[in-house]
Amino acid sequence: MKKQLGLSLIELMIAITLGLILITGVLQVFISSKTVYTTQQALSRIQETGRLAVDFLARDIRMAGYMGCASRSSEMKVSNMLNNSSSYQYDFTTSIMGYTAANLPANHGLSPLPKADTDFFVLRGAYGSGVAITKNNMSGTLFANNTGVEADACSDGGDRVSGICEGDILVVTDCTKARVFQVVNLQTVQGSTEMNVVHSGNNSYSPGNANASWGGNSGSDDEKFKPGSEILSATSITYFIATGTSGRPSLWQNTNGVNLELLEGVEDMSVRYGVDSNDDFVPDNYRLASEIVNASDWEKVVALRVELLVASIDDGVIPEMQKYSFEGEDDIEPDPADRRLRQVFSTTVGIRTRSF
Repeated sequence: MKKQLGLSLIELMIAITLGLILITGVLQVFISSKTVYTTQQALSRIQETGRLAVDFLARDIRMAGYMGCASRSSEMKVSNMLNNSSSYQYDFTTSIMGYTAANLPANHGLSPLPKADTDFFVLRGAYGSGVAITKNNMSGTLFANNTGVEADACSDGGDRVSGICEGDILVVTDCTKARVFQVVNLQTVQGSTEMNVVHSGNNSYSPGNANASWGGNSGSDDEKFKPGSEILSATSITYFIATGTSGRPSLWQNTNGVNLELLEGVEDMSVRYGVDSNDDFVPDNYRLASEIVNASDWEKVVALRVELLVASIDDGVIPEMQKYSFEGEDDIEPDPADRRLRQVFSTTVGIRTRSF
């Protein structure tokens, strides 16, 4: 032991070699663990995005064409009192219609523009809770329940009464008919539980009312909305795929002209429309939007079959390029450089107002 003054070069080299072997093993375990963690995290994010996307779409598809209790009548009559009632934004008599990015309708209002080679669709109807009609309408005024005033709650700084702002597009409906109009003035009386929803006399709002007066006490039953009727908000919702704030594709929603990025990482959307050709409320075939030539066939659409392609946010999640199947095409090869994880989500949703 007295002669042991240090380590020889051979002993040092052996120690270093053993240390490197141990470090290599530890690094390999760390890298493997990190790879598994990254993959699992990406998969969880994809599944969460896909689930939320399907939930958003299914919720609104089911409600397409809803017009209160009038929706349950096969003889329901919907009248559109708005100017430009056949335009993309205000055609509330057409509850659903599909398009492709290569066939954009006029005045669509979508920003950013839909991604090339993707499908998109618009849903129209009455969404949200209703306000009860308190007595028979006059020619230019509806009498509705005043459930409360929210001061300065509207986008123009005005008060919101019973959830309604001046300029809102509304639907008044009973169990036989519905009428779409724009409210131009809200008249309330201090301490009163009633308000006047005026649709005549002032067309300073856009699009304005083409017919600002209808029936009332002196009109026919087709022009009257009696107590028991309700007023709901008329809503137009478009779902489309476009470039998001990160530069990656995202699922977007346009609601009454307001564009909102919902979910990052949704790369593609394909939609087929179930057409009921024999009035039994069951789809006889599923067609692409380009295959529905007659405008009347859109009123026969009773279900939508939607496919969504969702990709991970980060590159390099998987060790090699992943092939996938989408819209009936197998072994699709994405950009080999990104090595992103991808998953396809598919759902078929029936439209409740056309299921009976």
